Amino acid sequence: MIPTHAPCLRRRDYLPYVAAPVVSRRYREIRLEDVWGSRLGGRAVFPTPTGRHALWRFLELAGLRPGDEVLVAAYNFYAVVRLLVQKGLVPVFVDVEPDTLCIDPDDVRRKITGRSRMVLATHMFGHPADASRIAALCSESGLLLFEDCAHAVGTAHAGRQVGQAGDGALFSFGVQKIVNSFGGGMLVLAEDLAMRYRPPVHSVSRPAAFADTFSRALVSLLMSPPLYRLTLDRAIQLRESAPLRVQRVVNPSRDNPGYRFVPGSRAPFRPFMARMHALQLARLEAGVARRREIVRTVKSRLKGLPEVALLDEDRHGRSNGAYFGVYVADPHGVAARLAARGVRAAPQEFTDCSQLGQFADFAARCPHSSHAAAHVLRLPSYPCLADEDVEHLASSAAACMEPRAR
Repeated sequence: MIPTHAPCLRRRDYLPYVAAPVVSRRYREIRLEDVWGSRLGGRAVFPTPTGRHALWRFLELAGLRPGDEVLVAAYNFYAVVRLLVQKGLVPVFVDVEPDTLCIDPDDVRRKITGRSRMVLATHMFGHPADASRIAALCSESGLLLFEDCAHAVGTAHAGRQVGQAGDGALFSFGVQKIVNSFGGGMLVLAEDLAMRYRPPVHSVSRPAAFADTFSRALVSLLMSPPLYRLTLDRAIQLRESAPLRVQRVVNPSRDNPGYRFVPGSRAPFRPFMARMHALQLARLEAGVARRREIVRTVKSRLKGLPEVALLDEDRHGRSNGAYFGVYVADPHGVAARLAARGVRAAPQEFTDCSQLGQFADFAARCPHSSHAAAHVLRLPSYPCLADEDVEHLASSAAACMEPRAR
């Protein structure tokens, strides 16, 4: 079974975590700015427990007040919008470009009002948004620009790593991300905001912090393809055959109206994480090149199929190939057929938040976001896929997406 995602960590990538109790002083000497500074144009970077913490802290630093409007892509992860609402802000849903899945600058322009204060631009799936144009719109209207780069390590716009176009950005380093340090996030700030930022003390009990990080380290290990087949894939099969009420417990809803961001609920950024970043960034370009090669190979087999529409990942720069999405008529059906051939694919990972009941007060019509939520299927594209696995993925995807396969 080929999983949808694998961390592709090497043995030595685990060493900083394993050795941390013994050489913690040495790791404390590794500055996050030294690891990331050259990639982010010398912008100030600050460690955070998660990417959501970075957004939360930016909202506090920027002084947004209840009732201020934040323009945000409708096709999104609901928890990001939930965090805005929790702050008392008004999410103004903006449609996405259908070929990039990123926020549409034309719709941004249409939806700016006198109450608008910020644009939250997500580089969805690791595809670069049109950040230069969005930044120009923000400058014209006196708005803040914050970039969500959770998927976008190695994504380039205007020839440089995304996250430098506006006032701030977030990065995330969880098990599903290109750089995985078993958690942790990063807040990137423009110079004027960085001078005013005072990182808060993040306090979590030692047992809770250990359990948080250890569980992610274990999941990362089990997600490696050889172990995945024996562990997590079997768990997925049991989940899929379980009663619906059990599935909801094992796989929580992606639309949880009761979700609240709790700043003290996650382990803090630990010094060993910066060392893990350095190890993985050293081979980032090779990994991105391999991801893009896999995407090209599979797309070449899908091109011309009548019920498949392909994305233009590089319309505004260079995608990192982190999430490989295609439009299909029946994503759940295709995912089931692929699973029967030994390939895991993820249908409807994200949704049109403008149509969720929990955001009914802010509902908007975003047709491209609705279409993406109903028809995008994510395929594997991680660099440790062997050539024979890529061939099996490509041939299986083409067979399962042909009309006669229905």
